[in-house]
Amino acid sequence: TAGTVSAGAEAEVEEKAQSWNLVIVITLLGICIFSTYVLLNTKLRWVKYLPESVVTILAGGILHLSGQTLSNLIAFDPQTFFICMLPPIIFESGSLHKGNFFFNLASILVFAVLGTLVSTLVVGFGAFALGQTSASYPLSLLDSMTFGALISATDPVATLAIFHTLDVNPTLYMLVFGESVLNDAVAVVLFRTFVSFYEREHSSWVGAMLQFCMVSLFSGVVGVIVALFSALVFKVTKLYQHPSLETSLMFIFAYLPYLLAEALDLSGIMAILFCGIVMSHYTHFNLSATTQMTAQQSF
Repeated sequence: TAGTVSAGAEAEVEEKAQSWNLVIVITLLGICIFSTYVLLNTKLRWVKYLPESVVTILAGGILHLSGQTLSNLIAFDPQTFFICMLPPIIFESGSLHKGNFFFNLASILVFAVLGTLVSTLVVGFGAFALGQTSASYPLSLLDSMTFGALISATDPVATLAIFHTLDVNPTLYMLVFGESVLNDAVAVVLFRTFVSFYEREHSSWVGAMLQFCMVSLFSGVVGVIVALFSALVFKVTKLYQHPSLETSLMFIFAYLPYLLAEALDLSGIMAILFCGIVMSHYTHFNLSATTQMTAQQSF
C-alpha cells in the first residue's frame, strides 16, 4: 500500500541520515586524536602549553561555521552521553593510581564539598540579587540556586595540563586534581537536589539538604561495595589464566555501580567515582599484568 511504501521510504532516509551522522562524528574524533598527537610531538614551545581540549573546541567551531548542512546531519542524544560516555569518564577520574590523593584527602574534601557548596550559594544568591535589581535577567531563588549548582561543576583540564608541563609542586597538583575529581560528582548531586523541587519532591530546604547527604552517602556505599566485591572475585578465582574473560568482567564491574545506583534513584556518578577509587587501590593489584595494562590504557 501507499502508506507502507511511504513508511519504508522514511525509514530508509532516516537510516541514511544516521549513517552520515556516524561518519561525521567518527571523522571528527579521528581528526581530534591526530591533532592531539601533533600537539604532543610538536617542537614549538608555545604550542606545548595548549590543552588538547582546544582542538576539540576548534573542530566544533569550524563545523558550525561550515554551514547548516553539516550541522544538521549531526544529532547527539543527551541520553547517549549520560548512559554510554559519562560513566567511563568519571571512572577514569576515580582510577587515580596516586598515593598523594588519600594523604591529602581532608584538604581535597574541603575544596570539593564545602567549596562547591559555597560556590553554589555565592553564584545563586548573586544571580538572584542581580535579577532583583534589574541588572540581569530576573530569576527566582530556586532557578538561581539551580544555575549556581550547574555552573559550579568546573573542570580544570587546561590548568592541570599546564601544571604537568611546568612540573609544579606535587601537593598543589594533587589538590587541584583531587578537587576536580570530586567536584563534578558533588555538583551533579546538588543540581539534582534543586531540580527535585520542580517535581515537588520536597517542601523545605532542610529536606533537600538531607536528601543531598543521603544520596551522596549511599551512592558512595554502592560504589565501594561493588569495588570490594570485584576485588574479592578476582582474588579468589583464577581468571588471570584467561585474560579476555578477566578484562570483560573488569569492564562489567566498572560499569555496574553506575547502573545500579541509577536504578536505586541514587547518583550513578558518585557511585562509579568511588568505585573507581577503591578498584584502583584493591582490584587493580588482583588483576593479571595484561588486564592491568588494558584497564590503564582504556581508562
